[in-house]
Amino acid sequence: MAPNNPIAIIYHGHECQYGLNNGMTILSLTSFYFTVFPMQAVNGLLGRLRFVEGLKSQVDVSYTKFLLRVNRAEEQVKANGTWDGPHPWLNLFVSKSDVVNFDRTVFKTLLKDGVGGPMLIYPLLRSKWDDRTSVVLPEGEIFYIVALLRFVPNGPSVEKSVAQNREIVNWCIKVGLDFKLYLPHYQSKEDWERHFGNRWSRFVERKASFDPMAILAPGQNIFRRDPSNIIIRREF
Repeated sequence: MAPNNPIAIIYHGHECQYGLNNGMTILSLTSFYFTVFPMQAVNGLLGRLRFVEGLKSQVDVSYTKFLLRVNRAEEQVKANGTWDGPHPWLNLFVSKSDVVNFDRTVFKTLLKDGVGGPMLIYPLLRSKWDDRTSVVLPEGEIFYIVALLRFVPNGPSVEKSVAQNREIVNWCIKVGLDFKLYLPHYQSKEDWERHFGNRWSRFVERKASFDPMAILAPGQNIFRRDPSNIIIRREF
């Protein structure tokens, strides 16, 4: 990034009526460029979308300011006093094949009144993830990260939010959605086995190979230490 050839970013926010309780769906498009903004390419993308034309907004910022955009949101949250409060967030990976059903039941029914914060949905490609890691993803090639970023005051609203998160997860399990929790906190062997699916055996073998004395157990309650404290129990 030479001073005479700076990288800048154009940031588009497209908003359209969500059709439910005056909610809004916001689609953000970011375009990186060096010296000349690629207006033709961006217009080509926008031309394929349906949105309320009058609600389109455009901001041209530097690369650094774009990277620090979350800091501005953090400052706003700190200013209104909710930064230090509870954050009962829920993050899920939902397969493209089930996202319409998820939208119909979760967004338009269970969360019809919002979550007291932003709800983010981003599409991701499964093939872009390193298959050698222990992260567990939906089976479909295209899946969405769904982030419910709640900011709630102390009190009954916290318990209500946690209960609602649990209701969403239980519904996904009940109807058999192709989904995975991001950073899950399960409490039983059965839940962890379901989470890892056909990767469970590999995960157990890795634990036995790299932490045979279960020094890091119980941790997230996935494994427990053998009474002899020599090697973890391979069956769990």
